[in-house]
Amino acid sequence: MTRVLVTGSSGFIGSNLSHRLIEEGYDVRGVDIDPPEFELPSGVETSLVDLRKEPDLPTSDIVIHLAAHSQVQPVVADSNRALENIEMTRHILEQAKQMDAFVINASSRDVYGSDLKPAEDEVTPDSPNGYAASKLSSEALANAYMQTDDVPVTSLRLANVYGPMDLNQRVIPIFIAHAMAGEELTVYGEGKLLDFVHISDICDGILTTIKRDEVVNGEVINLGSGTGTTLPEIASHITEYIEACPGWTVSTDRSGDVGTYVSNISKASGLLGFEPTVSLTQGLTETIEWYREQPDLREMILSRMGD
Repeated sequence: MTRVLVTGSSGFIGSNLSHRLIEEGYDVRGVDIDPPEFELPSGVETSLVDLRKEPDLPTSDIVIHLAAHSQVQPVVADSNRALENIEMTRHILEQAKQMDAFVINASSRDVYGSDLKPAEDEVTPDSPNGYAASKLSSEALANAYMQTDDVPVTSLRLANVYGPMDLNQRVIPIFIAHAMAGEELTVYGEGKLLDFVHISDICDGILTTIKRDEVVNGEVINLGSGTGTTLPEIASHITEYIEACPGWTVSTDRSGDVGTYVSNISKASGLLGFEPTVSLTQGLTETIEWYREQPDLREMILSRMGD
């Protein structure tokens, strides 16, 4: 049985992905600095480790590296978090070299800054924030390990992922939590246009990357919906669906935030056969209904707003 190690297994993407990997018959191990906030499937071995301290990791055939300081604003506030992202990636690559494991490195659409459907080779060092710089640096480090140590690696640049089990300070869970609390929503940047992709489509893309490891070794691939949606459109859908919400207002954009991004997924389509299947309307509606059944988690999201 193929052994898969998921770093950041307690997080939003890691939790959802662990369920899918078990369904697909993989032997799944998880590592995270925090315990899981949701129950992981039976059979998932989870270890609490701090990747910044370079722990020895379980021997695996595949490492899916999701662990990171993944929110832009906290990295803007503390640039040391960007350096920690790079150091964690270096440790993962070093461990993968020793285990002879294939690495799937989770990168971000932030590396492009504001751009509409850029191809993978159009990225520049003109990073919009420290988080983007850490992800671009991690990609470069992964490529270096591939070139000098024959570590097989693929970097996936993820768009704005949304769906159930997300307790992070991302726009969709924040909007839903505020709306269900009967509070007005604040849209930071009226013209902000982003690519929102459902977690199930991202899991599909990662699973296909595992199965096509030899084809995608050394590649950098965008994963997103390929469609742009403005934040006012997101706010409108949520306020229309949740009757308790009084509406939304627009505020100025925040420093470091990317204003415009839509994925170019032609490479993902060609190499992975990747075609998103969950429409934004369907995905948002299902996500809202999941949070409706989780009042304690909505309160947790709101309580973390000041963190």
